Amino acid sequence: MILGSQAKLENDNRGVNVQRGLRARCEMGWRPGSAPTGYLPQKLMDKKCQVLVDPDRGHVITKMFEKVGHEKWSGRRVYHWLKFELNFHTTGHKPLALGNVYRTLSNPFYYGIFEFPKKSGNWYQGKHETLVSKELFDKVQEQLKRDGKTHNPHEFAFTKLMICGSCGSGVSAEEKYKPLKDGTTARYIYYGCGRSKDHHCTGNKYLREEELIDQLTLLLDQVDFNQFGVKIKFENELRRHNKFQRTVLGFSGEKASMKT
Repeated sequence: MILGSQAKLENDNRGVNVQRGLRARCEMGWRPGSAPTGYLPQKLMDKKCQVLVDPDRGHVITKMFEKVGHEKWSGRRVYHWLKFELNFHTTGHKPLALGNVYRTLSNPFYYGIFEFPKKSGNWYQGKHETLVSKELFDKVQEQLKRDGKTHNPHEFAFTKLMICGSCGSGVSAEEKYKPLKDGTTARYIYYGCGRSKDHHCTGNKYLREEELIDQLTLLLDQVDFNQFGVKIKFENELRRHNKFQRTVLGFSGEKASMKT
């Protein structure tokens, strides 16, 4: 018991020392943890927690803030700009997801301060090189608030209605935009396997929303959906989808009709 108590005391002291060291780093102006997108970590042992501006990505992060703060872009528009125009990838060779776009635009680290640990209320002034000014960061937060008020959380009608038949993962949706000759832009929605349960699922072919509606409408006549409790939900989602196209997208008529 004495030996066990001594080992636990040493382990507790080690944890206290680690927390003390992290707090000391923060007070020195260096944020512990991985470097945010746009920065690279210092690899020298005597410069732990210190970061440098990423020469390949730092200027892109600055442009993200400028487009939202000055040009009033939405987070989703920034996401499409990064993915389809710049082919932007993180240091892990992955595209910046939509959620990460919003987290990046909301991270005060880019103008010089940081909180550690998260949600602790302990804020520190960083010594790293900033990518944006405090004024620009505040403009971006105001624009994101307006963007959030106009964002429609039910934009994808059928993601919660189905699962992948191959692996059982949820079905995800993705928007695509295509410039037209008349100067306008066509918007398309594709549905496919989210691959949350199987990253190598073979059932990941995407299907246009119009084709999906046609297939689901045919199934209403072939399958007794009432036993699954989803027929009414599907009909409501289909009506909501048609209303969205008429009122928001300006389409006339309904894309699909339900057979009764």
